[in-house]
Amino acid sequence: MAKASRIRTESMIDRLGRKPLSEGYELWDKDYMLGALRLFQCKLEVAPPFEQAACLDAVGDILTGIEEADEAREHYMHAVVKYRMINKNALAKLMECKMYELTEGHTTEDTIQQVEKALAELDGKGGAALGRVHLYHAELLRMVERNDEALAAVTESINLDCERKHLAHGVKGDILMTLDRGNDAIAAYQDAIEEKDCFVPAYESLIRVFRSEGREEEALEVIDAVMKLHPKAVLLRDKAFILSNLQKDQDALDCLNEAIENPPQEETEQLSDSSLSRQLLLKAKAAILADLGTFPEALQVLTSILENDPNEEEALMMKKDIEQMTA
Repeated sequence: MAKASRIRTESMIDRLGRKPLSEGYELWDKDYMLGALRLFQCKLEVAPPFEQAACLDAVGDILTGIEEADEAREHYMHAVVKYRMINKNALAKLMECKMYELTEGHTTEDTIQQVEKALAELDGKGGAALGRVHLYHAELLRMVERNDEALAAVTESINLDCERKHLAHGVKGDILMTLDRGNDAIAAYQDAIEEKDCFVPAYESLIRVFRSEGREEEALEVIDAVMKLHPKAVLLRDKAFILSNLQKDQDALDCLNEAIENPPQEETEQLSDSSLSRQLLLKAKAAILADLGTFPEALQVLTSILENDPNEEEALMMKKDIEQMTA
């Protein structure tokens, strides 16, 4: 009797740890935050010393983005040490400033002062890494509505050809939008996409700008492009609403019906059978049906939502509004 072959398994750390850092950054750029976080964390366990600082840095930023301040601060602290070990002084100072921002009792203005002190100490040295410090400076200045200064800081970041420069172009677009410079913002977001064609947040920003300016057809083109990178229920909902605004209501309903049948699965919904995505799409369908005056069908859709989630506030409000209009 032949011996059964041995089944070999490998841990997630071993499997993901062998992947290049670039795959983590690509997941991050595509807005798969949890996937990127998992890869960087696994990579950190097996990475050589010269890669550990970048992993710690990335994990800190993602944890900050999902509001895990204590863990983020700890990763920045370790990143300071690792960056100093490989003589990347500008990035070590950046990590110190990010630690400072996340320390209780420190305001954004306090952190701006720390960044400006670091920039003075660096005295123009650091190249692309220095560009990241200027980018962080710009982000902080924007938070306190010092937008002209923020624009100058992010422009300096771009001029220094900063690491992951597409992020700087995206921030520049956000600042320009705040300054009501829509066309310049569009150009900045397009620069971000040209720099990194999988940078999902820049596509999403373009969609918002085009919609705010009534450029619905252009917004549709961008939605179709970004859906190839990261299918999201919210993008499908926006597509349906745009189609409805363009008097293409049947196309809008067809788009929603197809998506409801096979909704995109968000990272946080792997155990929920995409129920939140389906719910979002059903509410969009109900809204379009109500706008068309087909109230019984709209109520039927809302009822199906409430059968699964009786406390869904938006569905309850929509149902109440329709019932009042048809009373």
